[in-house]
Amino acid sequence: MDFHDKTFYRYGTKHQECTQHDCRYLIGSEQNEPQLEWNKEMHGLFQEMLHYRNGLGEKELDPIIVEGFEKRYDEILNKAEKEYQDEPPTEYYREGYNLFLRLREYKENELLFLHDKRVPANNSLCERLARVYKRKQKQAITLTEGVSRSLFCAPCSFSIQNVYLFTRTYVILRTCFQSKNKTGKGCC
Repeated sequence: MDFHDKTFYRYGTKHQECTQHDCRYLIGSEQNEPQLEWNKEMHGLFQEMLHYRNGLGEKELDPIIVEGFEKRYDEILNKAEKEYQDEPPTEYYREGYNLFLRLREYKENELLFLHDKRVPANNSLCERLARVYKRKQKQAITLTEGVSRSLFCAPCSFSIQNVYLFTRTYVILRTCFQSKNKTGKGCC
């Protein structure tokens, strides 16, 4: 799951884009480009895909339904291309056009949640957990190393995973100090 940051594409092969962010951008496009139709249709399609995925429960994804969603996705993007050829984006508002380009270029990542049930459709849980910390934070931080991200992110998920806090914190800190001894620099 990522936030439309191309940096993530250097690591691994599959990255689900956050559909909640896409929906927000589509709403912005609808408000700032009301003369276009593609944004409204794509927003409706995303809502339909999310409803389908969230309603599956224990059932498996149906490849025929997924293929239908993909076909409509492509048709809407073709419509967007035509609409932007007929009426190019303004300098005032280019986010809708940029979204169209991103949806086309990263189609596989945008629709990954329809192909793999293990992949969440959005990152709402991560955002909610981070928001608790961000509200209390007085200074911005950057988490650059994997270990430092672990120190920040792992404790947020303990309550959800029903993990004993002391034991998990001990394991994370032990890993941090072991990596410091091996490399000469650590996260602490």
